Amino acid sequence: MSKNAKEEFYNITMTGKICYIFMCIERYLVDKYPDRDWTSVAKHMWQWTEHWWDESWDNYSEVVPEFIMEFDTYEETNLRAFEGKLSIETYNEIKALYEGITDGKGEDELSDVLRIPIDFGNECEGTSVNAAEPYVAELIESIENILIKNNIQLPDKAVLKHFEYDRGKKHGLDEKEPGWGAFENTEYLSIIIK
Repeated sequence: MSKNAKEEFYNITMTGKICYIFMCIERYLVDKYPDRDWTSVAKHMWQWTEHWWDESWDNYSEVVPEFIMEFDTYEETNLRAFEGKLSIETYNEIKALYEGITDGKGEDELSDVLRIPIDFGNECEGTSVNAAEPYVAELIESIENILIKNNIQLPDKAVLKHFEYDRGKKHGLDEKEPGWGAFENTEYLSIIIK
């Protein structure tokens, strides 16, 4: 476990931090439920780094048990939880994937794990890197603790070197704050997507 995730991830962009969280989630999923095909969940995770985060949050929410299983029918779920944007194919696929392993009420470990990126997005929305960092560090420590509790090896943090940035670099008022990271395809970090 990270002795202090804020220090350990100090020079890693927020993009790198969410990638690390996804790497942890994938390890959890394949270790705990090796008989399930987690490709759709992985694709919903890894799309995050290619879009504005509010859009990514919306896309990812399609695989979060509490959202996809909140209502009894596709029609109600699509209308009330996804504003008419959820496909019937995604709904059926994800509901079948979770059959027998979560009830979608958010009171089980799988739901806790899959909710971490939602919490990450909520903590980062409309704030600065410095303001979000303590909360993001808590989320990293939370997912690491779940992996450790289940005797699942943590991902290699060395692959995050690509996401390092210069903390002291000045930026103009019209530039994006350093530390968020760039839009990029990060699927290469996935152990599920082939």
